[in-house]
Amino acid sequence: MAALRQFLLLASVLFVSGCAGYASRIREPRNYFESGNYEAAASKLKVLVEANDNDKLLYLMDLGMVYHTARRYPEAIKVFLEAEKLAEINDYTSISQEVGSVIGNDDAKFYRGEDFEKILINVYLALDFTLSGQWDSALVECRKVNHKLDLMISQGQKPYERNAFAKYLAAALFESQGELNSAFVDYRQLRKWRPDTPYLGKALLRVSDRLAASQEFAEYQATYGNETDFRLGKDRGEVVLILEQGKAPLKGPSPHMNLVPIFNRRNYRSQSVILRDGNDKSKSVKSQVLFDIEQTAINELNLRLAAITAKKLGGVAAKVAIGYGVEKATDNKLLGLLARYILLASDKADLRSWTTLPATLQIARLTLPAGRRDLELDMVDRSGGQTRNIARWTGVDVKPGKILFLSYRTPD
Repeated sequence: MAALRQFLLLASVLFVSGCAGYASRIREPRNYFESGNYEAAASKLKVLVEANDNDKLLYLMDLGMVYHTARRYPEAIKVFLEAEKLAEINDYTSISQEVGSVIGNDDAKFYRGEDFEKILINVYLALDFTLSGQWDSALVECRKVNHKLDLMISQGQKPYERNAFAKYLAAALFESQGELNSAFVDYRQLRKWRPDTPYLGKALLRVSDRLAASQEFAEYQATYGNETDFRLGKDRGEVVLILEQGKAPLKGPSPHMNLVPIFNRRNYRSQSVILRDGNDKSKSVKSQVLFDIEQTAINELNLRLAAITAKKLGGVAAKVAIGYGVEKATDNKLLGLLARYILLASDKADLRSWTTLPATLQIARLTLPAGRRDLELDMVDRSGGQTRNIARWTGVDVKPGKILFLSYRTPD
């Protein structure tokens, strides 16, 4: 009976821990975040970070996102730097944790982060350094992004199919700080990866013109012949809007096998935005998608589904075998059945992912007369309808020949 009581106690512990995974713990702070209550979201997340469990990387990324969206850039930078370090520490395979995840569930493993999530940590660091005016540090993060992308490519992966935003941001930041050779390298790389990259023609023409790269300039003129107004002179500057649109998908158990996760798209109204010059209504541009986080997450999980399913089926077989082992060792059929039940009931799909991310990262570039300008933002929804003036920046200082960065996240 003592052994039976011990198993029942273990069963209750496993059930409680199974119900208290990341997906349930993040729900309340994520709801606070999405309702705009950033202080409450940060307070809840700091408690979760301090617990120092296997999901600490996720809580750090979520906390960094809360601070970023609240425009508390110094705090966001501090948290994202910690997340970057932890991602590097967790980026190895622990044999003991792998065995534990087979016998128990995947929550037994440190969350390592998806490749695109690790890149986005540095992207957000570059953004937050930029938005707080720390240009040198922003460029350091851009170089880290480029190094990580190059390393992934050398290892046979293809992150360039989904990280055009990271490369574009690096190029635009280099250009804004006068590092034209670095900007030119990144813009040209983007053209190889994705020739239809939005807002690329003007950038290539402008940078190649300033570098007096006549051969490349002639080539770009032939390709982007309709882009004639590309120079920034003494009387004009440019605004680059970084748009975080929509909501990242959430993982849930697959209806076909509840031990396997699938991503479920979330409801949101927005599709893009229109950035307008409030002083001259004729000057406007529409944001364009450079990185579809939603589709990337779904695609990457789908590529791993066969391996995840095989591991789960192997785990089921292992748990059944352990139950039979308990039955044989104790000569007690009831204990064997209970052991199998506990082990199988404690298993679940791994529902962990960076859920506070937007659905897409977009960009808009608008050339404007130098001086103080009022900028307005309209939201375009999925049906094509527009909501006017969802945001407004007054007295934006557009400097001659300079590039100014703004950011906005859609509220839906």
